[in-house]
Amino acid sequence: MAFKLSDKHKVSAAIAISFAFFIAELGVAFRTGSLALMADAFHYLNDLVGFVVTLTSILISEKTEFRQDFSFGWQRARLLGAFFNGAFLLALGVSIFLQSIERFISLKEVAEVKLILIMGCVGLGLNIITAAFLHEHHHHAHPQSDPESESSSGAQSECPLKDMADCHANHRHAQRSFAAPGRDLGMMGALLHVLGDALNNVGVIVAAAVIWFTASPGRFYADPAVGMGIALMILCSAVPLVKHSGEILLQSAPAGVDLGDIKHDIEKIPGVVSVHELHVWRLDQRKAIASAHVVVSDPDVASFVAKARTIRECLHAYGIHSTTLQPELLMPALSPPPSPLLGVAEAVRMMGQGQGEGATAGGHNGGGGAAERPAVPCQIVCGKGLCGPLTCCSTVG
Repeated sequence: MAFKLSDKHKVSAAIAISFAFFIAELGVAFRTGSLALMADAFHYLNDLVGFVVTLTSILISEKTEFRQDFSFGWQRARLLGAFFNGAFLLALGVSIFLQSIERFISLKEVAEVKLILIMGCVGLGLNIITAAFLHEHHHHAHPQSDPESESSSGAQSECPLKDMADCHANHRHAQRSFAAPGRDLGMMGALLHVLGDALNNVGVIVAAAVIWFTASPGRFYADPAVGMGIALMILCSAVPLVKHSGEILLQSAPAGVDLGDIKHDIEKIPGVVSVHELHVWRLDQRKAIASAHVVVSDPDVASFVAKARTIRECLHAYGIHSTTLQPELLMPALSPPPSPLLGVAEAVRMMGQGQGEGATAGGHNGGGGAAERPAVPCQIVCGKGLCGPLTCCSTVG
């Protein structure tokens, strides 16, 4: 039976290696005056901070008890750690880039090049070792195949119930495929740190070799040139990490999921008049959540339960497995809806024009359905006309 380290043990080992080498490399950088070595040393310091953030987020995410006001627990802890990890990298890359420009303007000689070369080789070896066991987790971190994940791949859209075998025949989720959740951004951030350091070490070795084996007066430009290359590489690795983790923290919909398609599919269900207040967001890389107000024509509760089951099957095919639905009953065309956010005259006008003009319920729903549906104002709202600016979809500042 193969011995496998847990995530926290792997990151703990990476912290120990990074701390030891950071102290050694920083001392040599000050002694030799090498900007490339100094940049690599501070990249190691950033690695150290990043690994600590990753380890902390892992420990927090493993907690089974949490404060009552954290209704989702610590499920975003690792995601938050990945975001700050990327932010640290961005700041470091900008700092090193500016220092490289300054060194190009005021060129300095580098002493004891042999020592720089040795440190570059040692650092490369340590980073290869660290990357090897971090990559083992990163390679296997994506979700394992299971009925839930397989069903969200797009092609599989068959209803579980025999009597609903054709209820999704015209739905768009049956014709599209959706992106996989991706790999753990927290461990991805840690791995990017190590791979970046390995490339940095190669740059340090190249710069030291150029300075050592050439006699040209311009050979010392190799040091700030490598420093600038390290800075650009850091920036290129940090931007995607910040982007992907930031999108989830901003509660974006999963990649490939179009809210217009979801609205289309729900409004195709018999008895569903329209959908509004449709929201889809990601809790983390694997879990997506949806909420919607569904206007129906049948007041029977059992009828809505059947529709809700079909709606959940649609959302399941999009990879969304947590759903909150608010049923609303379609009111007679001549009766104004009890919405405090609309004046009575305006409500009557909208309900009167709805059937004739076929205005679609849009707003924040990401697009219209397949057929034009009447615009039905929300019938279950908060407050007495004073809560509009405080609702999630309000356009009032």
